[in-house]
Amino acid sequence: MRWVDPATTHVTLHFFAELPPERTAAVVDAVGGVVAGQAPFTLQPGGYGSFPGGTRARVLWLGLGDESGALAGLAAGIADALAGRGFEVDPRPFRSHITLGRPGPRFDLQAWRRELTEPVELPAFTAREVLLYESRNGHHVRERLPFGPAAGEPATAPGDAADER
Repeated sequence: MRWVDPATTHVTLHFFAELPPERTAAVVDAVGGVVAGQAPFTLQPGGYGSFPGGTRARVLWLGLGDESGALAGLAAGIADALAGRGFEVDPRPFRSHITLGRPGPRFDLQAWRRELTEPVELPAFTAREVLLYESRNGHHVRERLPFGPAAGEPATAPGDAADER
């Protein structure tokens, strides 16, 4: 099993196989409008699964409860904005998850599933920003796009808010 480094866990809203640096501004412009209109929202981790299903899993994941539908709506808005700018988007439906690891050829997927019979109880967290994140040649943030203010909260200038994700 090749486990994901906990420090780099994230929710993928859109995957770019390749994003040349000169296209970064177009992505930020397209996604920025969607993100600015999004208030922070809460997600509840829970449940495990794999992609694809069946016995040939390539990715093991932790699910995310999105009771408000905000995460799914954000992903759809980002996909529409990127498609409108000529970026290729994944036609498959969005499935909110956090990748835990990628099993190797000798990983016993059935045993893993048997061990996960008890419900997972992890704390909920608040999503507050979208990152343009590069995972090739190390892991680093290319751009941070904070959500707009929550209902009833005043807008803050960049750098005023706590660094929460």
